[in-house]
Amino acid sequence: MPPDEERRTLLRAAPSLAAATLLASFTSHAVADESGRERKNVHRGNATNVQDLQVLFADLQPQLIQGSRTVAPEMLSAAAGALAKSARILGIPMTFAVVPVASQPGQLIPELVEYATPETTFSRVLASPFMEPRIVARLAANRRKTLVIAGFTAEVAVLQAAIDGIAAGYTVQVPLDAIGSRSERTEAPAIRQIELAGGVTSSVLSLVARWAPDFSRPPGSETIKAVLALS
Repeated sequence: MPPDEERRTLLRAAPSLAAATLLASFTSHAVADESGRERKNVHRGNATNVQDLQVLFADLQPQLIQGSRTVAPEMLSAAAGALAKSARILGIPMTFAVVPVASQPGQLIPELVEYATPETTFSRVLASPFMEPRIVARLAANRRKTLVIAGFTAEVAVLQAAIDGIAAGYTVQVPLDAIGSRSERTEAPAIRQIELAGGVTSSVLSLVARWAPDFSRPPGSETIKAVLALS
C-alpha cells in the first residue's frame, strides 16, 4: 500500500478505538479508590498551549465538498464540526473563509454555521485565504501563532493557506480528516508539499487530545465527547 494511502487509511480508523487508546495513555493513574483516598497523578502528558491556537476553515461549503472523494462529504463535515465545537469549548478563535459559487455568496456547511459570525466570516475571490487582506488582518489580530487549517480542496485553499501561513510565521497544523479533495492522486502531493514546507499533518482526534488531554473532567471530557460523535 502506498504511504499516502496507508496514512489516509489509518486516519479513517474508528475514532472510538483511537480515543480508548489515548484515554489509557493520558488518564490519571490516580483516581479515587473505594475508600475515597486520591492517589497522585503519575502522568498527564504534555498538553498543547491552547492560548497560542487558532483555526482557519477554508471553503467548507455544501456545493464544493459534495465533490470530495478522499473523505466522504458527510465525514468531512462531521470532522470539521467536531473541530469547531472543540475550539469553542476551549476558547480557540476561529476564522471562516468562503468563495462565491455560481455567482452566489458562499455559504458554510451546516456543521459550521453556529460557530461563525459576520465578524469572523470572509468572502474572497482569490485562491489563497492569505491573499485576502481582511483574513490576514483577522488572523493577526488573534495574536496566536499556531494555525490549524481545515478546508476544501487540499490542492488549492488548504495548500496555499498552509504555505502562505508558514511564510507569514505561523506554525501550521492540518488535520487530514478535516480536508478533502476530488482525487487521492492530486491530494497526496499537496499533503507532501505542506509537510516539506514545515506543516504538521494530523487528525482532529489527535489534535483535540493534545489540546485537552484530561478526559476525566471538563474541558477534556467535553471535547473528546465531540470527537467521539464522529464514530
